[in-house]
Amino acid sequence: METIKQNLGVDVDSKELKVSLNFMMADLSIKTKGSRTFKNTLKGFQSLQEWVEKKRIKDLPLSITMEATGVYYENLAYFFEEQESYLVHVVLPNASNAYFKSLKLKSKTDKIDAWGLAHMGLERKLGTWTPVSQQMRDLKKVVRERLRLIKEKNMVTNQLHAELASFKPSSIVCKRYEKRITFLEKQMLATEKDLHKFVEKDPDLKEKLDNVCTACGIGFITAVGVVAEYNGFILFKNRNQVVSYAGYDVRQKESGTSIKGQDRISKQGNSYVRQMMYMAAMAAARHDPHHRAYYLRIVAKTNIKMKANVAIQRKLVLLIYALFTKNEKYDPLHFLKVRNRLKAKSTKKTELVET
Repeated sequence: METIKQNLGVDVDSKELKVSLNFMMADLSIKTKGSRTFKNTLKGFQSLQEWVEKKRIKDLPLSITMEATGVYYENLAYFFEEQESYLVHVVLPNASNAYFKSLKLKSKTDKIDAWGLAHMGLERKLGTWTPVSQQMRDLKKVVRERLRLIKEKNMVTNQLHAELASFKPSSIVCKRYEKRITFLEKQMLATEKDLHKFVEKDPDLKEKLDNVCTACGIGFITAVGVVAEYNGFILFKNRNQVVSYAGYDVRQKESGTSIKGQDRISKQGNSYVRQMMYMAAMAAARHDPHHRAYYLRIVAKTNIKMKANVAIQRKLVLLIYALFTKNEKYDPLHFLKVRNRLKAKSTKKTELVET
């Protein structure tokens, strides 16, 4: 029977690759051509390529499906993406886990996961993985390093506070805490200088980021961090994709009349974006009249300040997306202009209906 699709499923960990090569036949049945284990090294990738080339159908496109497991998948994804004869698909773990549940698998092993990913690549239409540019990758790594330094500094600061509040605090311990905090602050300043250096090398990127920073609440570090996490928005075609990527999309839970859950954001997205946007939303709600009015309206309705903060975060992410992609400065009267435009349209419609 003729084979219509072929896909290699790869389960990746820090040391090994469990692979499964599956074929989809003309009657839509799926057969496993072979499965093996390779090392997660360059030699392992080359051995995997030799093995799969012996078993694949030459005249048929070969897809490779893997999970985004930390950073362990990246070397393998780049290795096969650089070669034109392969289509690389990288899926989020929550998406693959949801698919595995539909297969009703009773056991879970690395080998079964590889088979499931191969199955998923044959049955589902997956987007082709596009690597992040070297510039954005460098920016992203420095931004994430800075976030980790902030987290570590907050932890050490809390430890120092606890020591000072204890009975007869140790001066030796406190001095070490203080030195560590000073060191972390210097490291944070170094990361900020590096970010400025990276941006200064690209005049076009600098101009776009300067335009983004004209919006209230959005500083340079926030702007460059969000843009780096979104890879310059090159793969995003609409606002819904931008919202979903950061996990700001709303998840509803309703069933008939008996179940009516609260609407919540999914949080199934980039947590680094949400982490960076928290303080930006606080600043915007405090200093920008439009965002402050929106914030107070949500607090008055729900009495939940965090919900209002998240709503501002979502608006700011979309604002960054618009300003960066259009390369425009922020217009404080934009929201008022849009509101007046919508009112004018509704008035015209009403007049047409009446006539």
